[in-house]
Amino acid sequence: MQKGGNDYWTGKIQSMRRFIFLFGVLILLAGTSVSFAQTDDFGIWMSVGAEKKIDKWTFELEQELRTMENSGEIERIGTMVGLDYKLLKPLKVGLSYQFITLNDLENEDMQPRHRINMYAQGKYEWHRFTFSLRERFQLTYKDETERTYKMNPKWSLRSKLKIDYNIPDSPISPFVSFESFYQLNNPDKNKFDGLRYSAGGRYKINKHHGIELFGLVDKEINTKNPVQRFVLGTAYVYSF
Repeated sequence: MQKGGNDYWTGKIQSMRRFIFLFGVLILLAGTSVSFAQTDDFGIWMSVGAEKKIDKWTFELEQELRTMENSGEIERIGTMVGLDYKLLKPLKVGLSYQFITLNDLENEDMQPRHRINMYAQGKYEWHRFTFSLRERFQLTYKDETERTYKMNPKWSLRSKLKIDYNIPDSPISPFVSFESFYQLNNPDKNKFDGLRYSAGGRYKINKHHGIELFGLVDKEINTKNPVQRFVLGTAYVYSF
């Protein structure tokens, strides 16, 4: 009995070491990105969430915090509630609402945002790889009490391609992803205005607790004074 318990904790410790090693690699890549791509900014993203699955439905709640200005300023604080429904094994659809408090450095104030997301996601499994594609329609409404905006509400299409890998006999699942942001109601001309590249890993502590570590490059395009930000992030999810 004692031996079995020791083996269990030895395996957990080894898995955690691999996960910490992965996070160290992300930090190393961060330094490389800053040196060669001349990244303009650095931020940290953190979130905690909970999810409940009932048959084909999944209910979600998440609280997040993002920083900017080399992590010296809060970029935004957000609360999200959502649900999704599994139509088929490889296909699900979802709807969510986010209330966001955004730090507008240009106007030196914190501004409220209301965001609605509608999406469909399909996946394909090949050996130990899982390929997924998510198409998300995003509507963001801005408060115009003190100023007006060219696009309000702003409609965007976010397309995300993701590849996950299931390591044999391991609670760690690494992943890479690419996401594009496309404007849908620009009165001048619709265009892509953002790209996002990410890599990281999920660590399943047990059936109720999981944590994710990731690094990403968030890049504005087709705009004046575009910002490219490298981000290190962590996300915790409690499932019940």
